[in-house]
Amino acid sequence: MKNQSFFIICFGIFLNCSGQQSTSFEIRETVEDFDFKQTQESFSRQKDSILFDDQLYQIRSTCSGEWGGSIWFKNKKTGIEYSCEATCPVVVNKLNNKYFVTTALAHGIGFSQIIEVTNPELMEVFELPEPTEQEDGTFVRYVGDDESKSIKGRTILADSTGVLTISSFPFQNELYHIITDFKQTYISKILDGQFSVIDTVSNKSIWTYNPEVIITEDGHYVTFFWNDESKGYLDIWSNKIELKLLE
Repeated sequence: MKNQSFFIICFGIFLNCSGQQSTSFEIRETVEDFDFKQTQESFSRQKDSILFDDQLYQIRSTCSGEWGGSIWFKNKKTGIEYSCEATCPVVVNKLNNKYFVTTALAHGIGFSQIIEVTNPELMEVFELPEPTEQEDGTFVRYVGDDESKSIKGRTILADSTGVLTISSFPFQNELYHIITDFKQTYISKILDGQFSVIDTVSNKSIWTYNPEVIITEDGHYVTFFWNDESKGYLDIWSNKIELKLLE
C-alpha cells in the first residue's frame, strides 16, 4: 500500500521538523501474549458514540472515508447542532476553552489534520442536500452527501500528507500528538503549522485503517492498532506512554 513516493514525502516532512528535543515522557514498549479481541472489547465498553462531552456541547463525529467526514457540536441548551468538515475525527481535546479536533485518514499515503474550534456557534447548521436525479428518473444520494462540506468556524493548525495521527493528548496544558510515517512512530507537537518530532515512541509503524481513541474514566488515552506488521495497543496516561505489542 505504501509506495516509494510515500517515503520520500515523509522524509521531506520530517526534515522540516525542528528535530528531537529533550522530553519528560516515560516511554515503555513490551511484547506480550494477550487476547487482543477481549482486551479491545474491555476498553470499548467504556466508549460511547459521543466523542467529547462538556457542560456546553455533546460532540460526535462521522466518517465516510475518502468521501469526507464531519465533526458535530450539539448545544446542550438549544439543541442546535453545528458542524464543519473534518476527515475523519479521531479524538477531541479541550484546552484553554478551545476545542482541538484530531483527524486521520489511512487512505493512500495517509492524511492528518489538527483543527482548532474556538466558538462552535460560528460553524454552520448542516442541511442535507437534495438527492441527485438519474437519467431513469430515480433519485439517489451518494456516499459523503450527509457529511458537512463547510469550513466555517474552524482553523487548521496542521495539515500533513504521509503522516497518520494515532492519538492526541494533553500534558501540562499542552497538546501532544502520536504520529507515524508508516516506518516509525513518534511524539510530536505543532510548530509553524507542522508536526515537530519530540521523541521516538517505537521503531515500528503503529497504525490502523480505523484509528480511534478511547478516553477512560481515569484519564487514560487508549488506541488499538492492527496492520500487516504489528498489532497491539497504545496506553497514554499523563507523561507515561506504554506500547503493548502482541507477541
